[in-house]
Order: sequence, then C-alpha cells, then structure tokens
Amino acid sequence: MAERLGFVIPWYGRDISGGAEAECRATALALAQRGVEVEILTTCALDHASDWVNYHPEGVTEEEGLTVRRFKVRPRDHARYWQLNSRLLMGGSLSRLEEEEFIRESIHSDDLYAFLGAERDRYWYCFIPCLFGTTLEGALVAPERSLLIPCLHDEPYAHLRRLREVLARLRAVLFHTGAELALARRLSGNGDGAFHLVGEGVDTEITGLAERFRRKYRVGDPFVISVGRKAKEKNTPLLIEYFARYQFTHPRSPLRLLLVGGGYVKVPLRLFRVLDLHHLPAQDMYDACAAAVALCQPSLRESFSLVLMEAWLLGTPVLVHADCAVTREHCLEANGGLAFSDYFEFAEAVELLLADPALRQRLAANGRRYVLGRYHWDVVTASFFRVFEALGARLRDPR
Repeated sequence: MAERLGFVIPWYGRDISGGAEAECRATALALAQRGVEVEILTTCALDHASDWVNYHPEGVTEEEGLTVRRFKVRPRDHARYWQLNSRLLMGGSLSRLEEEEFIRESIHSDDLYAFLGAERDRYWYCFIPCLFGTTLEGALVAPERSLLIPCLHDEPYAHLRRLREVLARLRAVLFHTGAELALARRLSGNGDGAFHLVGEGVDTEITGLAERFRRKYRVGDPFVISVGRKAKEKNTPLLIEYFARYQFTHPRSPLRLLLVGGGYVKVPLRLFRVLDLHHLPAQDMYDACAAAVALCQPSLRESFSLVLMEAWLLGTPVLVHADCAVTREHCLEANGGLAFSDYFEFAEAVELLLADPALRQRLAANGRRYVLGRYHWDVVTASFFRVFEALGARLRDPR
C-alpha cells in the first residue's frame, strides 16, 4: 500500500505570493499528477504578511484536487518575535536563549505537531521552508520520516543553531542548486548521504509578447527590468543607485529601468528614467520581460531565483550580482547572461547588451536550453522519485 507525502508549510493558498509558497503548491501538484498521494499540512494562518492568527477554519478542504489539512496556531508574543527578528534583519546575532525565544515565538501549531507524531507510520513529511517554527520544531517530531526543502541562502537566519540540528537529523534535505547545497555543507558540516540536489520545477510553457506590453503601457524606449519584491535585502536600493549613476554618466542613453513587484523603495524624482510599475498581472509581467533588453537580478540572497528561468524562457538574457553564489552559478552554467560586482561592471554590461542584439539572443537561447534540460517538471520530479526510492518511501502505488 502506498504511503502519503505531506507537505508541511506555515500557510498555504493559491494566491499567496512568495517563492517557497509557490514552489510548495507547484511541486505538490506536479507530484500528484505523477501518482503520489499528496496532502498539504498547514496552519489556519492567512500568509506571511498577516498576524499569524487563525484566519482559515480548522479542518480538511480540497483545493485544486489536493487535500489541505489546516490546524490552529499556537498563541504567541508577536511583538517579541518581531523585536528579535528585526535584530537578525539588521545583521545582528542572538544568544542561545534569545534564539530559543525567537523560535518559540515563531508560527507553531501544537495540533499539527500531534498529527505529525500520530500519523508518522502512514506519511512521509516534506517541510518547506526552513525559517519558521513549523519547520524548526515540527521537523523534529518525526525526523526519521522527514525531508526538508530549506530554500537556503546566506543570511543571519541560516546560522541558527536549531537549523544546523534540523539539517543534521532529517532523512533527506533537498536543494535547488549546487551553490545552495555547498552552503548547507559549510553551515552544518554534514551532507554526504542526506543532502540531494533535485532542482526546482519551472513552468516551461509561459510566453510573452513584447509589442503587447509596449502598446498597453506605452513604453517605447529600451529598458532593463527588475522583477521581485523591492527591498533592501533584495538589493533594490543598490540597483537604483547604479542606474542613477548610469543615467548621469550616459545622459544620451535611451535606456530605462522598470521595477515590477511589491514592496517599496524610494526613487528620487530626478531619476526620470526609472519607472515603478508595482504589481502586474502575470501575463503582463511575462510580456514586459519579453520586451526587455535584460532582466537584472541584483539580490545577494537567493536559493534558486525563478525570475531568471522565466526571463530565459521568454527570450531575455539576465544580469546578476557576482556576489550571489546561486545566480552566478546559473549564469555561468547556462552561459545565459552577465554578472557585475561594482558599478563599472554594471554599466559596461548594460552597454554591451544594449548595443548587441545578437549577443542578447544567443545568451537567452543558451539560458532556455539550460532551463529545459534541468528544471522541466519531468526532470525535477524524476529527481524526487530517486530520493524517495533511496529512502525506501512507497509514495507511488506499484499497481
């Protein structure tokens, strides 16, 4: 008899924005389509931006053909959590006692943990991502039946002592890229048998029409686009600083910078060639990427970076920060874009891409082949099944 795979995530829903949340939903659906009995095990909280209280009713629903089990959240001191979290966001550290307090005041569900313990013989559990209480406490309920998709990048959260314990004790940890796996090995001193490179599945059927975007938004000039949350931790202020210098030193250049996504970043009025479009419908975003000279991903903290894959599929090369191991790895292995480590390299790369359409086309074509060869859902789910087989998990009915 086949066992079940339960994805354990703090919050779940079709409309939740966020890399780990979108990955969980897409991976669960892809595995279910290939014969795995998948369930979602989550809390009643709405999303990361909410107060982490009981928003959804407790109990079982069916969403997009998947069984979703929601459990009530544990009461918490949210003010203390955000106080400690702010210190981490500023690059500080926590004492051992403060770290335990930080984890204790994260999002938890005692009913969820009781379910994980009681049903451990019928389920395998896959936790995603690594930074919340549902993983840092929940994954230790039945570590011999647990896998983790950490979505790990080098930030203060990654150095929590509890995370090292989780990485060391679980049956398998699944990574998107070699750079992410290498980081986990450095942090934990572990991984010879439990760490596996599986990638992340990508919707390879997306399309974009450049002219449709230009007509709808009346953007005629060439532009570089940045897609994603606008925030300091995503390095958006650095991108704006570099583009301001570029605008000042290249006054005759027609190039614009388009920002797409949530969050807020201050754009000085004198930067008249920077356009913040905020949130766009998905298809409009694809059309915008297809129209761009390049997609710029300045972030230093990525575990995969889906927007790079989408840009390549839409025929657009990418420009990444050289100090981000993950995006640099993608660029080098795909030969699908350029990297910059300072303003002068940024400006040189922009000028090169702007002046050479044939180069842009070659880089984008290389990137597209890379995505199809590594991150098509057939490739990624095959990697999951190899891990399941190695664990002895009976997650597909042999009939």
